[in-house]
Parts: sequence; structure tokens; C-alpha cells
Amino acid sequence: MRSIVKTNSKKQLTLWSYLATLVAVHLVFLILAFLSVFALPWKQILSIQLTSLLLILISAGILFIQNKGDAAAQTFRFLIISVTQLLGYLSASLALIYTDQSVELVLYLLGLSLSVLILQTSYFVRRLK
Repeated sequence: MRSIVKTNSKKQLTLWSYLATLVAVHLVFLILAFLSVFALPWKQILSIQLTSLLLILISAGILFIQNKGDAAAQTFRFLIISVTQLLGYLSASLALIYTDQSVELVLYLLGLSLSVLILQTSYFVRRLK
């Protein structure tokens, strides 16, 4: 039985390209913070960055550990990654809200998470036919 999902042979999913793509988003947000676009303390910015990087590392583990390249399993892994990241970012946002953190910090996390999810989705779509 042929699978509906095919991977593009020229563009393959690799751990390093996946991590480089998503770390680029974090670097952009750090550069924006360095340029004082965000009026947040560095300690809070770094804690949000580390939380997001932890979610990305978990996602990379889900995607690349014991990956046999089966298209159906790959689609299921994409679904698991999306749900894991959405729940992780939602949990972090709720933790910030319930601990009475500033609205700016919550918006920083939401902006970072939205950027990561959009770029990750485009990364997956570009590598699938």
C-alpha cells in the first residue's frame, strides 16, 4: 500500500537543519531584546528562551530518535510534536499568568511560541512533497 505522504529526496529532515532553523528564531528574539525592543529584564527573557529551547529539544527527540523514515510514522511524529509544543507553550503561559508576571512577559512568550510554531510548520511543509 502506497503512502500519501512522500518526503522530498532533495530536502531531507536532519537534526541539525531542524535545530538551526528554530534556534534562528530564538536568536532574532534575543537580538530584538538586546536592541531594547522588549522592556523586560534579561533574567526573564533568558528564562523564557530556555523554556522554549527545552520544548524544541523535546520535539527534536520525538522527531529524530529511532526514526526509520516511514512516511506514516513521520506524519504521526509531526502531530505529536505539534501537540507537545502547543501544550508546553500553553502551560508556560498559564504559569506566567497565575504567578502574576507582567503582561509583556506573557506576550513575549506568546510571540516567541507563535514564531517557532509557524517556522516549524513551514520547515516541515518545505520538506514534504
